[in-house]
Amino acid sequence: MSARLPETRDTLVAALASPAAADRDRALDLIARAYRGPVVAIVSLRWTLAREDAEDLAHEFFATAVEKQWFHRFDASRGRFRAFLRGCLDDFVRSSRRDARRLKRGGEAQHIALDDAPSLVAPDELDRLFDRQWARSVLGLALERLRAECEASGKAVAWRLYERYDLTDAPDDSRPTYASLAAESGEPVTQVTNHLAWARRRMREHVLETVRALTGDEAEFRDEVRALTGEAP
Repeated sequence: MSARLPETRDTLVAALASPAAADRDRALDLIARAYRGPVVAIVSLRWTLAREDAEDLAHEFFATAVEKQWFHRFDASRGRFRAFLRGCLDDFVRSSRRDARRLKRGGEAQHIALDDAPSLVAPDELDRLFDRQWARSVLGLALERLRAECEASGKAVAWRLYERYDLTDAPDDSRPTYASLAAESGEPVTQVTNHLAWARRRMREHVLETVRALTGDEAEFRDEVRALTGEAP
């Protein structure tokens, strides 16, 4: 799937309201890519669904949201887009449960069983899970952008060094040193330092661009960056 984001610094509201169909489609695609993981995680935990069923329900949710233009109704003055999407998801699931009950009474098989039992998971735990998955999705999208930029601009070495040093999950005592990376890459240590500094700077910029494309206005953008990074943009 393409790592492309909207080319402008427009907010999500502006992109969804754009007269250009391509801009609207890119915004909707980005929403689905950023929120698919959080949606699957929430419905899996809340209703103890198998992964495959949770993915099916998430697909149905986004398809319905696009068909009925739910996301176009987002008003940034009334709260964060994350909260708005959660509300849309809750409404969709409630509607799906009503439809399932009607089908059951009519003798037809349910596609996905969403029973009426109260959730065994506390709401705040669901909220934390949703937020963690959202953060993971944003960082994943930013990494896609960084990798694509490195490939397109002849900075494959910078990507490999960044991947080896910053992305490899290893204990501190087994983490490569700048000197070992220099030996592996055939670059001087000073150039390894430069490559990593550039990649980290560009990664932060891609994170900011991704968050901006997923938020409705400047205030939400700043709030979401603080929530994600703990710092002001």
